[in-house]
Amino acid sequence: MSRGTLAADRTLTAVAGVVLIALGVLGILWYAGRLGSVPSVVDVSGIRWLPKAEWWPWALGAAGVILALVGLRWLLSHLPRSGVSNLYLTGSGSQGKLLVAARPVIDAAATALAQTPGVRTARGRIEHDRGEIVAHFDATIERGADLRVVGAAADAVTGDLQSALEREDVVSRVQLRTAGRNRPMPRVY
Repeated sequence: MSRGTLAADRTLTAVAGVVLIALGVLGILWYAGRLGSVPSVVDVSGIRWLPKAEWWPWALGAAGVILALVGLRWLLSHLPRSGVSNLYLTGSGSQGKLLVAARPVIDAAATALAQTPGVRTARGRIEHDRGEIVAHFDATIERGADLRVVGAAADAVTGDLQSALEREDVVSRVQLRTAGRNRPMPRVY
């Protein structure tokens, strides 16, 4: 959750809490008869024309759409976001921050893994997972792929990724899936 969403949540929660407490106190005081000259019956005859106006259904519809969009935006802002967009590099400190965009780095590593003989496709993503920064690689391999070659390539790619980022706290996970059926491999002449 972003800082803006967190600040808006806390502010709106505080306002809603104060309003509910005030309404509760007013209700108790009204029931006890301690509000003084507050009438027990409210006359609304001056606004009975309001629901009969031509614009009334349109105004209610517009208000409903706006409230639905605000509610949807609020719900979407609370979805957990585990992806990492930027990583701090070593050398970051009080003088400044060194950042690297995570997407191009993980895409380059996945492309390098996909160049391995027997690997059909490879994709990668960097996420926060249980307090760790994890580089996930999903690779689809051919049925006849040599697992020693693919494993060595996965080790090399994850090692290169860790040394390129110069971060010891990046953990790598490589998941291999076997292709449903073999397709012809390209021939080298």
